[in-house]
Amino acid sequence: MTRLYNTFEFVGNISIPKNADRFHKVQEFNSGWTKHTINFAVQESKTNSVFVQLEGGYSQSKPNKVHSFGKGTENVKGTKLEIPWEDRLKPETVDMVADFKKIVVDYTTDEEVKEKINQLRYEIRTLEYKDELTDEEKIKVAELKKQLKEVETDRNEFIHEYDAIQFLSETLEKHKDKKFRITGSVTYSAWKGKFYRNFVPELIELVSSEEPNKLHATVDIFFTDDSLDETDLQTEKKIYIDGYVLSYDSQVKKDQFFPQQFVINAQKLDFENEAHVKRLDFFKKTFKDNGEGVYHLQWLVNIFRGADQVDFTEEDLTEGQKEAIALGLNKLEDFKPKGGMLGETKEENRLVKPILKEFDKNNDFREGAAESTYDVEDLEYVAAIQKEQPKKEETKEETLEAEEVELDDMEDLFS
Repeated sequence: MTRLYNTFEFVGNISIPKNADRFHKVQEFNSGWTKHTINFAVQESKTNSVFVQLEGGYSQSKPNKVHSFGKGTENVKGTKLEIPWEDRLKPETVDMVADFKKIVVDYTTDEEVKEKINQLRYEIRTLEYKDELTDEEKIKVAELKKQLKEVETDRNEFIHEYDAIQFLSETLEKHKDKKFRITGSVTYSAWKGKFYRNFVPELIELVSSEEPNKLHATVDIFFTDDSLDETDLQTEKKIYIDGYVLSYDSQVKKDQFFPQQFVINAQKLDFENEAHVKRLDFFKKTFKDNGEGVYHLQWLVNIFRGADQVDFTEEDLTEGQKEAIALGLNKLEDFKPKGGMLGETKEENRLVKPILKEFDKNNDFREGAAESTYDVEDLEYVAAIQKEQPKKEETKEETLEAEEVELDDMEDLFS
């Protein structure tokens, strides 16, 4: 079957870790490999933020090369490229790499300039997509690229993660008070028996302050007939789906399934409202009565890492406050925390809506979930031998603490 890739789109203000080593971390390995990692959070609200992470490095003991992919044309596919390390930042080198293999950091703020840049890039790509260009068209492409260079002074393209990390570590702080859109790939990995998820940025751009905030991912969820669990619906108003996602495992050099839990969040639903109940039943139906195989369906998912607002009740009062209310000196409302009260911090992948469309003949979701070509046994993750430890310190996953940080009506019900 054709692989569908998991992607994300985050819009919000950013939060940079105060500890410089957590923002831009450098690790040296015994093999001579040096790895750079940059982390920062995107805030959907004051109580919900998610970290993005970019990794890249180079060897101090072996020759370095950039392995990438060239641009294709109408009838000729792009080919693999092996670029000398010392040539990776040359404009002519960057230009020959396909757009989907680049990391873009765009600090352009003028919307008219952005529109001009997009128009010029579209015209250039339209011409370059032809298998052959006339002499006149070649001159036209050169003119368009000259115009583009003059206007895209705040747009930066990189073909290797290491260079994007260096640039971000030097410049991102200057723009931390502005709103960003960040898009990229959702990747998964395993380390010492635990599973981790990363949001790897490919486009980082400034947007208008009026742009609605969101932390969305588009995920192809695999599941079986017993993945849906309604045990906590009555008590927590939540339904859990023990699903799986397909991701490239760099340690075994192939795609593998990684377990990932998803949530149908019914806390905002009015169970006396027929429309709300029908929506909930519709969500549940996509995971039920599909058969005994492995099924999958692409979903829009709200990534939640924070705390929900909860009701302030008498149980939250101190004994002194309860006594004051009993004596008629105060009311419950007098003691409510300013700005509301937050529940416990949690991480959840909240289902927003299924994407009911046909991507190709092997991924047709117009009627809901489709049966995959995988067996239940394929869902089990097979661990590889772990890679080497870095020098002078033990490798371990950190839980990065987010600093305290809208959808349409239907989507907002399940967010």
